[in-house]
Amino acid sequence: MTMEKVGNRADAQGKAKAWTSWRPFWVDHRSDESDIITSFWLRPLDGGGLPPHRAGQHITLRPTGEGAPGGFRNYTLSAPPGGSMLRISVKREGEGAVSRWLHEHAVPGTALDLLPPSGDFCLPEEVTRRLVLISAGVGITPMMAMLEAADPSTQIDFIHATRDGSTHAFGAQVRTLSASRPRVTSTVFYSRPRANDVAGRDFDERGHVSLEFLARRLPLAECDFFICGPLGFMRDIVTGLRRAGVPAARIRTEFFGDFAVLDETIPGAALALAPAASGFDAASIGGALLASAADAVMASDRDGKIVAWNPGAQRIFGFTAQEALGQSLDIIIPESLRARHWEGYHHTVSTGVSRYGAGDMLAVPGLHKDGSRLSLEFTIVMMKDEAGSVIGMVSTLRDVTRKFEEMRALKKKVADLESGGA
Repeated sequence: MTMEKVGNRADAQGKAKAWTSWRPFWVDHRSDESDIITSFWLRPLDGGGLPPHRAGQHITLRPTGEGAPGGFRNYTLSAPPGGSMLRISVKREGEGAVSRWLHEHAVPGTALDLLPPSGDFCLPEEVTRRLVLISAGVGITPMMAMLEAADPSTQIDFIHATRDGSTHAFGAQVRTLSASRPRVTSTVFYSRPRANDVAGRDFDERGHVSLEFLARRLPLAECDFFICGPLGFMRDIVTGLRRAGVPAARIRTEFFGDFAVLDETIPGAALALAPAASGFDAASIGGALLASAADAVMASDRDGKIVAWNPGAQRIFGFTAQEALGQSLDIIIPESLRARHWEGYHHTVSTGVSRYGAGDMLAVPGLHKDGSRLSLEFTIVMMKDEAGSVIGMVSTLRDVTRKFEEMRALKKKVADLESGGA
């Protein structure tokens, strides 16, 4: 990366425009990082600057123009913030329509649309401990942005694993950064080095990253870990660190896939059961909750069509499963709120980020089959495929209409008393 390509950081940010929705960009240039990973430098079509973002965040990309595939994908920004362009580094996926389109058709001048950077897997604003950046394959992309953006005085251990020299991206760039920063160390693992891959020149270790290696090289209790890569790779690293006593709060992951899969590998994060809890397991407990008529549990696909509907949903909204399945969520949303709902829904689907996925409770009006209004509280959980794309959402909803009406009546009574006593 050269300063001419990145541009002047102060000028780029000084001309930044508000960016809240799809914004047209074009490919300025591209470069091969390995046999399977290509970087694309993207420049705003409107000529405006870029607002600040955090190293490690991602953008959502939508191909445009004749012949472009439908849909959109999230790609991590692989260069540090502050330039006049954004860089994504994309692995060519055999089943990925968007990645294939980028590799085969995105040349200088190609237009596409982006949503603004988002995500919370990023370089801490205040670094208080030694940083360990562990990646495999294309998981190196957020680590490159963090490595380049970090203060030179930060102690960083950069650990990357890949198959061989043909799949190794950013090797020369990492070596250059490591050589110029005394507090940065780099270790590269090749699982199957080729005959022309030279130990000590192209890679440092043969095989796979292991807990034994990490424990031998690092003071585990004094580090913050950032991990990104394939599911099996992350499961092994995260599980090993947790068993070694590293607190969950010091382990950050960029996860692509079903959240529950990785969650089960972290001791204490999965469902906790007493040793004598015979007959109780995650499946039976989950089944009992889903079959209950107490709270509504429903799921919708990325287009907002209902794909799951439990007895609680039937009790609260009045629609049977046969009536609800396959229908739009509009059947339970008051008409005056639908535009606002769909704006938020589609933004969450495209970015993979929601305010309400970590225990926050949202209170909104709902619509019963008979046309009456409901007061609801609910939380949502996003469902993702193995590539990290949102495929839909699961919601748990509770009818709080009676509580809402009682509170409104109480407030009116208090207001009347205060008015009468004035």
